[in-house]
Amino acid sequence: MSESSQERVPGTQAATPEPTRLKRGRSRWRRWRTTLIVIGVLVLVGGGWRLTHPPKPPATPPVGEVKLADITQVVQASGILQARTKVDVGAQVSGQVQTLHVELGQNVKKGDLLVSLDPEIARSDLAQAEAAVAQQKAQLERMRVDIELAQREVQRQQRLLAGSATAGQEAENAQGQLDKLQADFRGQQASMQRLQADLAKRQLNLGYTRITAPMDGTVVNIPVQAGQTVIAVQITPVMVALAQLDTITVRARVPEADVSSVKVGQVAKFSTLSGEGRQYEGRVRVIQPVPERMGNAVYYNVLFEVDNKDRSLLSDMTVQVNIETGSAKQVPTLPMVALGERDAQGRYDVQLYQAGSENDPKHKPETRKVRIGLQDGGKAQVLEGVKPGEKLLLAPVAKKAGDSDFGVVID
Repeated sequence: MSESSQERVPGTQAATPEPTRLKRGRSRWRRWRTTLIVIGVLVLVGGGWRLTHPPKPPATPPVGEVKLADITQVVQASGILQARTKVDVGAQVSGQVQTLHVELGQNVKKGDLLVSLDPEIARSDLAQAEAAVAQQKAQLERMRVDIELAQREVQRQQRLLAGSATAGQEAENAQGQLDKLQADFRGQQASMQRLQADLAKRQLNLGYTRITAPMDGTVVNIPVQAGQTVIAVQITPVMVALAQLDTITVRARVPEADVSSVKVGQVAKFSTLSGEGRQYEGRVRVIQPVPERMGNAVYYNVLFEVDNKDRSLLSDMTVQVNIETGSAKQVPTLPMVALGERDAQGRYDVQLYQAGSENDPKHKPETRKVRIGLQDGGKAQVLEGVKPGEKLLLAPVAKKAGDSDFGVVID
């Protein structure tokens, strides 16, 4: 039996031939050498990258400067356009619409005929009133004749009584009859006045069947049609709406928080949504003291007028209104984004910037208290605290580890 086929003694391990151990050692060395070469290459590449791409300097903080500038403070509000004067012309009598004499958009003068109602019912009522007055006149004439006869009888009884030719009772009866007739006559005269008043009313009602314009204006609404029957009993039916459009009233809805800065006489401007870019301007005429509530919000209506002779503005247009509540020329101003917290005295914190301080991690910006005046949304007027030329941080100092010493840069 050969050596390779001999049985191994239990509990013993066959010895590894020497050439096999050498091969394994050389293999491990080659793997380590490859790893070291890769690490060396990475170190060289990293070093080269560092040499060719040096680290960026600390970011420049967002900075603003206190400058002299003009500033105009405005209050913004949504508004709606309305005619300065608008009148709903109604029917004062019932009847059927016979003729419409105007059209929408037509300009009319005071006294022009707008609508005609069927006058037949009014004419019939007038004829009845005239007949009643005529009948009452005849009644009064008859009573006058009776009174004259009674007066002559009283006078005759008095002469007879003076000559003792009649009894006193007869004279008294004649006087009583005269007094009764005179009392009835006064009652009939009162009835005559009532009938005459009714006649005058019927005459007016006949005139009311011709509805005329109470003012110069433009026809902006005709809610009735020819042949329609209108009933003027409890509510006056509107026949035509007239408006004077040469002057337009703007009703601006100002929020409760801003209305205290709005005053009568301030300039108010707006442009329409048509995109033509035209700016309209007026002055605040009145601030209505009674507010409007929309949910939990409170608004006050501010009214002003603008010229509209070219009729470019139409009723019920919606506009965005800017009311100028204050302005100043060449005053110190600072960016609104530089303002920090506000204290109980109404002053704001600002942080002063010093050039080069971003490279010093131990440097803390100086904090000042400033008082501001007018604001225009982007900048604010400085009343005290900083001077023109001083620079302010526009973002707070970063607090997180690894952040820049200053906040995010703002262009």
